[in-house]
Amino acid sequence: MAKMGPQVFLGFEDEIVTEKNKYLLNFKTNKIGGKADIPNNIKWEHPVCSLCQFPQPLIVQVYSPLDNSRYHRTLYIYACVNPNCWNQNESWTCLRVQMEDSVEETTPFIPKTNTMQWCADADDWDDDNNMNELEENGNVISPERISDEDEESFSLDESIRFNLGNLTVDDKNANIGAQGGAVGRQNSPAASAEIEGDEGEIITIDSPVMPQHDIAALLHETTPLPVEICSGVANSKRCNNALYFSPLFMSVWEESYSPSNVTDKHVKDLLQEYQSKEDFNISHVEIEDGADSGSKENYEKGVPAHGDKMFHYFLSRIQKNPGQILRYCRDNEGPLFLYPQMDIVGKCQYCQAEKVFEVQILPTIIPILKLHSDAKPSTRLEFGTALVYTCKNSCWSLDTPVRQETVIVQKEIL
Repeated sequence: MAKMGPQVFLGFEDEIVTEKNKYLLNFKTNKIGGKADIPNNIKWEHPVCSLCQFPQPLIVQVYSPLDNSRYHRTLYIYACVNPNCWNQNESWTCLRVQMEDSVEETTPFIPKTNTMQWCADADDWDDDNNMNELEENGNVISPERISDEDEESFSLDESIRFNLGNLTVDDKNANIGAQGGAVGRQNSPAASAEIEGDEGEIITIDSPVMPQHDIAALLHETTPLPVEICSGVANSKRCNNALYFSPLFMSVWEESYSPSNVTDKHVKDLLQEYQSKEDFNISHVEIEDGADSGSKENYEKGVPAHGDKMFHYFLSRIQKNPGQILRYCRDNEGPLFLYPQMDIVGKCQYCQAEKVFEVQILPTIIPILKLHSDAKPSTRLEFGTALVYTCKNSCWSLDTPVRQETVIVQKEIL
């Protein structure tokens, strides 16, 4: 029997953290974005980018206690949103927090109930005060009443002329009320008509047009940070409170190495169920799976056209479990590299022990990261993959319960 490989856990996007469920948050919660949930007895300075000194928002919080350990253990991973610092190791920070299981946990948040009384305080929908008294239609007829005798005395032309004289056009739209209406565009192109002739006699020549924009620059263009955040750099406390990604829970599942076999079994079950109900013969239906060979034609796995086998393996492995944003394994399972790693991991700065790979953050998390202060979604981070290496001994002491680990970033391959 083949030996099972190291156990790899995958992180996936889960539901949004709201006021109703935020009481579930504590240092044992796996989540994306938000603010760090640290134990009550631990204090720290909010991490800043070592390149630009800009406060770093939290990317993920991972609860990762070790087997047969009496310590709670959580990893907090941060990154700088300054575009000048993207894809650089120094712009990322990983803080590891440990404490003994006997230490009191954080106090749960108790959501407040809505005390609004719908009977006494509810708005009266029939209240005339809520009506828009200034609501006007674009075409307003003069309220002046024309008598029947006067109307009979007019000729047809005079009647039309008189009625048009009583018609006034207001500049307010009927659907907008007193706030103003639609305004026609000034200097609009005049209407024109083109007489079509025999298509065989028409020759059209398009003159080449020079591009008006630098396409390469547009592809690398980023949305500037909100003014209130940039101005808050001088006041680090205010900036820390304003600069964070909208929080989401993160669900964790074990990696499935053969999703195709599971899918094939499900298809077979459905066909058998259909056969029993409809008396349908599935003997002529062939379902291929990876273990079948025999008379079936075999196809050799080709090398990717770009020749990059490492990047091809990276994509192939991720596509087996779509939607994953994080990979966790501390059992001698290496990360998925985009290209050969050139950076030196080094040793633990506290105990000089070796460092081992533990967490990998995938670029699939980028669309999920949305700054809380952004009015519309904007890209606030770019990277190929981020690899977190931690102390093999997971060293800890009472005087330094917070310890910094190593993050190595590989840029995206274009």
